Amino acid sequence: MTNDDRPSEISDDDESDPAMPSMGTLVIRTWHEPDQRPSFRARITYGEEPSGERRTVSTADPEKVLSVVRQWLSGQTNHPDKA
Repeated sequence: MTNDDRPSEISDDDESDPAMPSMGTLVIRTWHEPDQRPSFRARITYGEEPSGERRTVSTADPEKVLSVVRQWLSGQTNHPDKA
């Protein structure tokens, strides 16, 4: 995520303000591998902070994708800084 992707209510001046909520990133890439069963594949890359540690999950299970997204969203909405 670049600063240009931030919601309009968050300016560059707010970046160092500890009262401002942190912003996480989650990217899902999906594709099909026709020679495999199941053919569905996904790679999810996510992090809690734009400059923080990134984690990656690869799976052939669409339910796993949904589970990771739910966990990540839960962390975004229940983060202590986001009260």
